[in-house]
This record gives sequence, C-alpha cells and structure tokens, in this order.
Amino acid sequence: MASDDEKKVRLRSKDGQVFEVREKAIGAFSVTITGMIGAGCADDDGVVELPNVSAATLSRVLEYVERHFDFDDSHSSFIPSDDDPLARFDEELVSVDNDTLFDLLEAANFLNIVKLLDLTCKAVAEQMRGKTTDEIRKKFHIVNDYTKEEEEDVRMENSWAFEEPV
Repeated sequence: MASDDEKKVRLRSKDGQVFEVREKAIGAFSVTITGMIGAGCADDDGVVELPNVSAATLSRVLEYVERHFDFDDSHSSFIPSDDDPLARFDEELVSVDNDTLFDLLEAANFLNIVKLLDLTCKAVAEQMRGKTTDEIRKKFHIVNDYTKEEEEDVRMENSWAFEEPV
C-alpha cells in the first residue's frame, strides 16, 4: 500500500483535471510517463500534460495502475485465476460501453501500458468472436467503403480469413 511519503507524479488530462499517482506505480507501468518525466516534460507546476486522455479515462487508467501495482507488489508469485479480485476488477474495467472501452484502449496505447493495452484489445476481440464481417461493421459503426469489386478482390486475396473454422 502507499505511504504518505512516497513521491507523487501529477498528471493533467486533456480537459484540465489534475491527478496524483505514485511515481513508482506509474513508472512500473507507463513507458510514456517515465520518458516524459525523464525528459523534463512537466510544466512549471510539476504537472505532466496528457493531451490525448480525458479525465474520466485517466481516472480509470490510474485505478488500474494502482491496483495492479499494489497487487503485483504483494503477490509476486501469484497466478491470477477467475476467482481472484484482480481478475474481477479487470473484467469490470472493460465491461463498459464501446466508447469508454476504446477511450481506455487508446489511452493504454498512448501511455504505453502494455498489460492494459492487452486487456482492452482482448475485450474488443471477444466482442468480435464468432461474428460475421457485417455484424462487426454494425457493432463498431464501421462504414464499408469498398466497391463490390474491391471487396471481392480482398476476399479472393485473403480467402483463408473467410474460411469456416474446423
């Protein structure tokens, strides 16, 4: 758990909200933040600007970082299972509407938090599992801008991707 004397990092979301997080925790997860701190990217007030991350998303990211950092610290040899609280937290974190999930995925990518990026990508992949191309387009609001000929060419060139699983 955090002690009051641990060094903190201040992060400002794109909508101006400032968050504090333990430097050790964010440093253990975010290559981007570590690099920004090392490069002296903090402003005069010691705040690191994150122009690509909203306050709501940053709050979720920092909750993920803090929970995983504390858990990893106290359970270095623990292998997660379905009945552990961290797995339940992760499941709840990504059991959100698609806009929130994609915001979280983009933040994980921007901040280079590999485990969170893996978690969010897995959640998106699970939403696509077993769906047709048209169902995926509908679910994720993807406009098909191929002509019929272009689409047929893609299907021919990548026929393996359209084969039914055995």
